[in-house]
Amino acid sequence: MSYPVELRLKQRIVTRLVAGIILGLWFIPAIGLADDDKAPTNGRSSGGRGCGTSTLPPDNVPALILLTPSGRSGQTVSTRPTFAWFVRDAVSSPLEFRLYEQEADRFKLVKEIKDDRLRSAPGIMVMSSAGALPELAVGKRYRWQVELVCNPSRPSSNLFAQADLEVIPLQTGLKNQLAQTRDRLTQAKLYTQANLWYDVLKTAFTPPTSATQLQALRRSLLDSVSIDPAERQLLEASSIHAIQR
Repeated sequence: MSYPVELRLKQRIVTRLVAGIILGLWFIPAIGLADDDKAPTNGRSSGGRGCGTSTLPPDNVPALILLTPSGRSGQTVSTRPTFAWFVRDAVSSPLEFRLYEQEADRFKLVKEIKDDRLRSAPGIMVMSSAGALPELAVGKRYRWQVELVCNPSRPSSNLFAQADLEVIPLQTGLKNQLAQTRDRLTQAKLYTQANLWYDVLKTAFTPPTSATQLQALRRSLLDSVSIDPAERQLLEASSIHAIQR
C-alpha cells in the first residue's frame, strides 16, 4: 500500500522541479536582439500612419524614412559613420535609436539611446556616431533602428524603421586618392564610385554644408532614397536638424 504514496510523492517532486526550471527560465534576462518582425530593413515605416495625424500627405508618404540605399545594405569605411532619417509629421515625439551587431544569423544589441533629449523634429535629423555610439569594427555588419514613440503606454502604436550597413576595409587605391585631396566634393565622388553610401552621406551632411555643390550632392542622395515624386519633394524641402549628443 505504501508504493502508490511514494509514487505520488515522486511525481509531486518532479512536477515542482519542472515548474521551478520553467519559472527560472522565464526570469532570465533576455539578450537584446533585433526584432525582425517590427520593421523590414528597407528603411521606412509601414503605411502612412503617423503620431497624432488625422490627414495623410500625398501618396501616403511614410512617417519615418531612414536615409539608406533602397533595396540593399549600405557600406562604409568609417568606423564612426553618420546616421540620418526623415520625419514627416510636425508633432514632436520621443525617439529611440538602437544599433545592433550581427552575430551568426542574429543581430545583438550594441547601443540603445532613449532619453528626454532625443525627440523628433520635422525634416531630416542627422546624428554623428562620434561620442554617441561605440566605434564600429571593420568587417562587421550592423543594423540600425529608429523608433518613433507615439504613445509610451502603448508600444504597439510606435513606428519603426531599420536598415543594415557593413563596415569594409579601406582599399589602398582609394586611400591614396583621398589623401591627395581635401575637397569634400571630390572625396564624395570617390566614395560614390566605390559604392560607399554612408561615407557620401557623412560628407554631404557634415557642417559646413552651405556650398552649392554640396547642396547638389545632398539633393542627389535624397533623390536616390525617394521612391516617388511626393517623397522626393518632401525630402528636398526638409529642414536639417543636427542631433547633439
